[in-house]
Amino acid sequence: MKRARKDVEYKLNDLQGMIYAACRLGAWCFSSRKELFYTTAPHQQEYHMLLELGGCLDAAMARQELPGLPYILTGGLGLGWIAEWVHLIQGGSFLVILGPFYLKNSSIDDSLKKLDQHGLSVHLRQNYLRILGDVPFIHEDSLRGYACMLHFTCYEENLSRNSIIFEGVRAEEPETPLRPQEAPASENDYERLVAHEDMMLRCLRQGLAPESFSNDYQGEVQDFYLKDNLRQIKDNLIIFTALCARNAIRGGASVPSAKHKEGKWINRIEHMASYGEAGQITGKMYEEFQRLVLISRDTDGLSKAVRDCQDYIRMNYTSPLTTEDIARHCGYTEYYLTRKFTKETGLKLSDYIRDVRLDAAKVMLLTSKKDIQRISEELQFGSRSYFDRVFSREVGMSPKQFRETRGQGAGKENA
Repeated sequence: MKRARKDVEYKLNDLQGMIYAACRLGAWCFSSRKELFYTTAPHQQEYHMLLELGGCLDAAMARQELPGLPYILTGGLGLGWIAEWVHLIQGGSFLVILGPFYLKNSSIDDSLKKLDQHGLSVHLRQNYLRILGDVPFIHEDSLRGYACMLHFTCYEENLSRNSIIFEGVRAEEPETPLRPQEAPASENDYERLVAHEDMMLRCLRQGLAPESFSNDYQGEVQDFYLKDNLRQIKDNLIIFTALCARNAIRGGASVPSAKHKEGKWINRIEHMASYGEAGQITGKMYEEFQRLVLISRDTDGLSKAVRDCQDYIRMNYTSPLTTEDIARHCGYTEYYLTRKFTKETGLKLSDYIRDVRLDAAKVMLLTSKKDIQRISEELQFGSRSYFDRVFSREVGMSPKQFRETRGQGAGKENA
């Protein structure tokens, strides 16, 4: 039985890979006693809880004795799941589920309202809000197609889409809170969140990565009691971004550089279209401020004039740069700044600009499919021949050779 189950698991992994690439549905496999054998779904603990709370797992378990046909369950939380029992020739059965998903008549707000009946704390509510934002909305006809794919994977038998059954499930009313130990919006809950945020900001000032930091963090300290949940997440993220900028400055980052990053990420947050983007934005934003602090440590001993000059170049290296423009932006004369820069760094200002652009060129050659001429133009090298000459002199090989040898051929384009 174990070997047969493994065979089906391998098939399901292939199926899940195709389906997840198309619509982000995870695969689940349960025993007849509700034991979870394995899952490929993200947010496994939370989705598993939602599967049970919505009544869909029990409803699927109750169909064990029915013929092996897939069916689509929509539960009490508004989430849907595709389920089918696999009956092994050697005896024994196990349950396969794909999900969760939303149908067009479902909504995240409805799911949250039903979850609120379980006594969610502010922190847990924000957590589930983010997780539900990752649940895909799928058209009914597409779901029928995925159900047919699931059945073929399990039994190598083709089904008509019209044979797939939709079944609504009613979940029982909660008798106890979801997490009884977490009182909603308690003082202890708030204090814990504040302490966690303080730890993150303290690590940021030191240029360290906090041990318990997760990219899922959204700055969930404040509850503004807004009906628009996405707006509340944005407001919390904006506050957290401003705190990160302030603490990066305290850690040594220059004010112009930190404020530039702050404005960039607040603009990104304002244009956020879904809950699922929040964790990714937070992680990248935090890393950028952390990098600013680390860069400032590398420039210890440099005067403010030189650090401001370096910051301005790093933020504007794709634009035409002249020593006159840089000096005017930093508030110094061209003569004073160029002499001071060379004295403190040992580099001419023009050489520093060249090095920053070459570093950017290396990244673009390895991580993008842009042709070399376009990279040359974007980084203000002008002609391809001049870019090749400068790159070869400083790096020891041409841009084309660098892309092919360091990137193992990845991202090749017309040279």
